Amino acid sequence: MNPRSLILVAVALIGVVGVVFFTRSYLTGVQQQAQQAQTVSVPAPTARILVAAKELPVGTILAADDVAWQPWPQNGMNEAYFTGTRNKLKDVEGKVVRSPMNRGEPVTASAVIAQGERGFLAAVLSPGMRAVTIKLSPVAGIGGFIFPGDRVDVILTHTIEVSRAEKYTAAETVFQNVRVLAVDQRSAAQDEKIQIGKTATIEVTPKMAEKVAMLEKIGVLSLSLRSLTGDGSLVAGNNPDSPPISVTTSHTLGHEVSQFLPQMDAQAATNTVRVSRGNKLSTIEIGPGTRGTKSGNPPTGAPSGGTDQ
Repeated sequence: MNPRSLILVAVALIGVVGVVFFTRSYLTGVQQQAQQAQTVSVPAPTARILVAAKELPVGTILAADDVAWQPWPQNGMNEAYFTGTRNKLKDVEGKVVRSPMNRGEPVTASAVIAQGERGFLAAVLSPGMRAVTIKLSPVAGIGGFIFPGDRVDVILTHTIEVSRAEKYTAAETVFQNVRVLAVDQRSAAQDEKIQIGKTATIEVTPKMAEKVAMLEKIGVLSLSLRSLTGDGSLVAGNNPDSPPISVTTSHTLGHEVSQFLPQMDAQAATNTVRVSRGNKLSTIEIGPGTRGTKSGNPPTGAPSGGTDQ
């Protein structure tokens, strides 16, 4: 083969190699562009909804820091959500959680309940507790400074009638650390303006609810406001949020307040019976192993007259 032919063959080979190289480079670039186009997606439109900012158990009265605004895909919206376009944060403040919510979970209209709606008070109640209402006077309600959510002690003031002529006054702390649910018909969901309440709704155990029904027949009930930090009383762990105590923890008799009031011998009063016969009054000991009288004429047998305890 002559030199000219060799040169033509070499040029042809170089041209083929160049075409293959440039074609391959072009196809690689087109493939990379196609892959980039596939990986870059157009962001879906989003909206803002209210979600739980922390764990919200049943009975929680919502405050501003309990919820937060969060972006949410537009195609995942629900009519029950609280959205930034038609709602404000104050629309859920003061409402009570009636279905537990986890952190980040959307707040829905069915998961919260507002003051005045059916089931509101039941949602505020702790599990197993009851709501009872007691009457208040301006003094018993601490002049309007008791608000829903406060913890109080319940004091019973009553007259102990030993006989027609023998009466004593006493005050007893019958309940401790009781949570106030509402004053009149106002709960913590409403504006806390100072006002004199006529009734207070408190949270108690079922047994305490029975006691309240009797206590109001015995005497007058008043409330004593407790500290938010506890005060070292009988409440377990000195925790203001611990369960209420339903036993009498302390008492004051009338003679401790005024020297002009008679002093009652509590032990003697519980171990004696006053027997009235005409104008004579006898006191019979009923303690173990004792029979006789402290005053008046001793009866010769079982008393035939009426008794007046």
